[in-house]
Order: sequence, then structure tokens, then C-alpha cells
Amino acid sequence: MHNALKIFRKEVKEIIKNKNIWVPTLVISLMFSIVMPIAIMLFADFTDNAQTANFITNLFGEETDLEVALIDFMVKQFIIFLLLIPAMVPSLIAPASVIMEKDSRTLEPLLATPIKTSELLLGKTLTSLIPSLAISTLNFVVLSININILAYLKAGLVPLPNLEWLITTFILSPAIVFIITIISIIFSSKTTDIRSAQGIGSTIILPIYLVIGLQIAGLFLINYLYLLAGCALLILVCPLLLKLAVKVFDRENILTKWKMK
Repeated sequence: MHNALKIFRKEVKEIIKNKNIWVPTLVISLMFSIVMPIAIMLFADFTDNAQTANFITNLFGEETDLEVALIDFMVKQFIIFLLLIPAMVPSLIAPASVIMEKDSRTLEPLLATPIKTSELLLGKTLTSLIPSLAISTLNFVVLSININILAYLKAGLVPLPNLEWLITTFILSPAIVFIITIISIIFSSKTTDIRSAQGIGSTIILPIYLVIGLQIAGLFLINYLYLLAGCALLILVCPLLLKLAVKVFDRENILTKWKMK
């Protein structure tokens, strides 16, 4: 664990300096945490739209308060939208932490030391995991405050935090970050092209888009039972992926055969 922390402290300083990682993260964070909730919940009055009213009634039932149900629906959407942050950030950081070291020729000396492969991968995982969780937690807090203010202004409600919110923030997000980090490290250890490695990691967020689409189409509504089931499945996958990463990360190949183009 000591060696993993040393790797983390060294690499996180380099990652912080990389504008290609933080600029898109900040833009997306600003969009989903501040701009979108204000635009949707403050300036749009969907309750006067018959089609929207029918959509909400079909989802929540005819006896529900339309304004309250609409706010509840928007809260469910924003929870899933903000899973894009913990899904996106590690797909940017993890490949960079491997391929940038290949580029600077600092990875080979590190691999030649007695450090265990599991310690090396844990250090690189922490480099992606901790910043990603910090950013995603901050986004959840900011969005929660914004939605509470806007919901109170619209309907006198303070809907957050709720159980779904807490499960997503403290269980589902860390599991997603860990899985995408490990998969990104696996792929980036096999390539010298950082863009392709980041692109491969980014494809993992497609299920998040699918959930958003299903909710918008009215075919599915997220709840705490679905979230807990997803968390259980992802947590079971985490140790299996770590074992696979240790097995696949070919130190000898990097030391003897890898050549930077």
C-alpha cells in the first residue's frame, strides 16, 4: 500500500497540470450542475403542456400532483446525468497516467523495480479514483443545492438528498469509477495512442445514456431497488476486473518490446 500511495502522490501532480483532462470535465460539470437545472426548472413551465402532462400522469398515476411529479422526474434524470462525470473523468485520467509515462520513458524504470504489479495498478487506480470521486461528489452537492432552491421556488419542495441520491453518490459512483479506471488501464497498457485508449474507456458509459433514454421515453423509472441491484452487480465485478488487470498488464512486454512511435 505504501508503494501505491507513492505512485499516487507522484502522478496526481502531473494529472492536475493536464488541461486536456480538466477543461472538458469543468465544462460538463458546469453544464449539468448549474446551467441545465436552472434552464429546465426555472424558465420552462412544462405543466401547461398537455403532452408533458399526459406523459407525467402515465408515469406517476392520475392522482399525483403534476408539479411535484415533474420535479421528481427531473431529479431522477439529473441523478443519471451526473453519473456521466464519474464515468467520464477516469476514462480521461487512467489512460493518461499510463501512456504519458510511456511517452516520457518513466514507465520502464518503474517496472524494473521490485514493485508488485498489484501495487502499481492500485497506485494508478487511486490517481484516477480519488480526483474522480472528489469531482463527482462536488457536482452532486452543487446540483442538490440548485435543485432544492429551484424546487422550493417552484413548488415549495426540498426533494434532496433522498435515498436514491445517497446510493448513487456513495456506492454507485465509486463502483463505476473503479471499473472504468481498471478497464482503461488494461487497454492503455496495450496501446501507445492515448486518444484510442480514452475512446475505448468512454464506450463504457453507453449504458448510462441508455438509462437516460429509457426514462425520457417513459419506459423505465429509476428507483432505489434498481440502484441497489446495479451496485451489487458492479461491486461483484470490481475484484474480478482487478485480478484480470494484474494478469493482463504485461510488464515484460513493456520493458522489452514496447517502442513509442
